[in-house]
Amino acid sequence: MALFPLSATALAEIHPVAEIRQAAEEFLLQELDAANAEDINIEIGQLDDRLRLAYCSDGLKARFPPGGRRDGNTAVHLQCAGPVTWQLYVPATVERYAQVLVASRTLPRQHTLTNGDLRFQRIETSRHAGSYHEDKSALVGQQTRRSMRPGQIIGTQHVTQREIVSRGQRVTLLAENGSIAIRMQGEALENGTRGDRIRVKNTSSGRVVEGEIQPSGHVRVSL
Repeated sequence: MALFPLSATALAEIHPVAEIRQAAEEFLLQELDAANAEDINIEIGQLDDRLRLAYCSDGLKARFPPGGRRDGNTAVHLQCAGPVTWQLYVPATVERYAQVLVASRTLPRQHTLTNGDLRFQRIETSRHAGSYHEDKSALVGQQTRRSMRPGQIIGTQHVTQREIVSRGQRVTLLAENGSIAIRMQGEALENGTRGDRIRVKNTSSGRVVEGEIQPSGHVRVSL
């Protein structure tokens, strides 16, 4: 906490410590858009009640210090522009909470997620280092990269797009050009998910082409 000494004429009117704490809290509530009190908890750190700072009639200006965090252990920089200038850092702790998706049961590796595999659990996200999801639609249909235990938070690193085509699988090749549409049989030379571009061998001609996997499992190629 950095303080600037007061002049003798400024000692008569002191800025209450309670108002300083309130200014820091109001700044955090506004900056963090804490409309839902259940989703965020702000604790302003202790300030020495013996602080003797001149009353800031021009109003306190608040901001985060350079490089300051918006959650966890942080601080608010308060500055008074007049009549006597002073500044200080008010310590604070910001806790964020959210309903995130966790595994509702033991999930094996390469399992395609359904609604029943997921449930919501309230956690303190400000202390959670990994990623998480709050919307089931972002996870349903995806495939687990590894086995998961009940109650485990499902992050981006735990899932991948479900594999639609496997190497060696027989697939239908689709080739379209205006009103012309051709279907051919092929053999996938690579694994892939929806939207991936993979190499496929035309089983009739033996020619290897590249195409994009469609949601149906067909592979669209160029004529």
